[in-house]
Amino acid sequence: MKTKNQIHYFAVLISLLFISESSFSQHVEFPGQLPSVDLNSRECHQYQVVTEYRNYDLFGNSTGGQRFEGKYSIGLTDGTVQWEDVCKTSFPADGVGAVDSLSYMNGFEYSYQQDLLAPEFFSSFPMEAVEAKNLVWDMAALEFFTWGNSDQLKLNQPFRAEEANVDLDLAGLGHFENRDVVLTWLGMSVENGKPLALIEYRTLNNPLGVEMDMGDRHFSTKGRSHYWGTIWLDVDEKCIDRAKLYEDVVMEIGFDDQPAKQQIDVVREITVSKIY
Repeated sequence: MKTKNQIHYFAVLISLLFISESSFSQHVEFPGQLPSVDLNSRECHQYQVVTEYRNYDLFGNSTGGQRFEGKYSIGLTDGTVQWEDVCKTSFPADGVGAVDSLSYMNGFEYSYQQDLLAPEFFSSFPMEAVEAKNLVWDMAALEFFTWGNSDQLKLNQPFRAEEANVDLDLAGLGHFENRDVVLTWLGMSVENGKPLALIEYRTLNNPLGVEMDMGDRHFSTKGRSHYWGTIWLDVDEKCIDRAKLYEDVVMEIGFDDQPAKQQIDVVREITVSKIY
């Protein structure tokens, strides 16, 4: 006679076999090459973009941070993209600050045919709104990492995106140099019947510098950036399904009215999630 434990064991085993058989019965075609897309002519999608800045001293002690988030829409009229519902939340070292709406960015619309690094491109932004401008530049970078070389990527073969290795003028605020951008198509996954390609990107030891006036004071910083992350590309819909970016920036900052400079470590995490 079978004991209750034996009956339970066989029931679990049958359930696992059923699940395994159901999983492997799904037939999904994986591409031999990733799709390409025209950024100025594509389907409309919207994403929630969240960027968190966490500030630390060189010993890992938190000194506060900020969160910037908003909705980013693509595939609008004439291939434009648009931001809306953009806001900023401050995180003092001892708590959570207020949420502020960035009204100057709500409804901000542009195309990737424009020069995103020209000072006049951000004429409606406050000069010191570096983090808000970063939202625009970060999404432009993720779009490039997804589509700039998609037809040249080979499975599990690192690809050096040489055209991305440039010293960028940050709309008159300073510069950021990408030194060695490496893209790798890591593999494929299936979620809800959708084939997703995983693209990894990384670039290390990138010099940066910023100079700007803040009221009667002059602010300057210089340092280096490592950043890396993963993009999940929906190969059927030809769009980003979601993306992550991590960045570590060590820099020296100072004001012209303060003789001593500070060394800080800024850690950024960006999460991009498709809404529709």
